[in-house]
Amino acid sequence: MNILLDTCSLIWTLTDSKELSIRARTAIVNPQNVIHVSSVSIMEISVKHSLGKLSIDGLEPVNLPFLLYEKGVALLNFEPFEAAELDRLPSKKDHRDPFDRMLVCQAIYRNLTLISSDRALAAYRDDGLSLIG
Repeated sequence: MNILLDTCSLIWTLTDSKELSIRARTAIVNPQNVIHVSSVSIMEISVKHSLGKLSIDGLEPVNLPFLLYEKGVALLNFEPFEAAELDRLPSKKDHRDPFDRMLVCQAIYRNLTLISSDRALAAYRDDGLSLIG
């Protein structure tokens, strides 16, 4: 399975947090699965870190791509065609986070299973999102 971690799942994976569901943790550690992280998540972490809203056990965002590369994580750029597809992604009443919308769009466009604990994202299943909560 090809998996895309959302930003919280990425942080929880890096910090070995118990916030990850058993199903998500099992999928992440399964050696048959390919784990992907989007430049969108790295950007979100960088923005929140620069605003003083996020700290990950002393990890500087500038080092994050190197750490992920060393761990064998596939790094994905957010491509112009995916950005253009955002226009087609329906707005959901209870969900407006632009970073999450970019990740949902990327997961659908690339046929990846998104790991996220955000229950509001389940509304995108009707639009083609494969989701592990």
